[in-house]
Amino acid sequence: MNPEAGALHLALALDLPALSAAQRQLGDFLAAGGCPPEVCFRVELVVEEAVMNVIRHAEPNGATQAALDARCANGRALVAMEDDGPAFDPLQAAPRPIAGALAGAHDGGFGLHLIRGNTDAARYARTQAGTNRLEMEFAPRSC
Repeated sequence: MNPEAGALHLALALDLPALSAAQRQLGDFLAAGGCPPEVCFRVELVVEEAVMNVIRHAEPNGATQAALDARCANGRALVAMEDDGPAFDPLQAAPRPIAGALAGAHDGGFGLHLIRGNTDAARYARTQAGTNRLEMEFAPRSC
């Protein structure tokens, strides 16, 4: 990832304390950059889910690191996440069906719904360096 002026770059260890610290830094950076609270909330929610997916699914299969780049402009957040795990496109993978009743619900499996429903635009690429790159845009939404 290429850090630039006015951007936040975070290298992430694949563990929960690193995720918590990254979320605090990311939230502070976006708020200071003028992103509205609801944009900051959605970014933090999606980033948490994306990183947890790497920790749960990619790390056991060889992932050792992840990185995050963020920018904020005109109330919009632009976030890119990379990891060195096996190829996985969260935008094309089939999400788990949502149960029609609480009795039929299962723990987990809603991360893809959260990522897709809380981003305003997203792109995935497997880079030439062999990493997964997920670029996401978050715009203010009217209530």
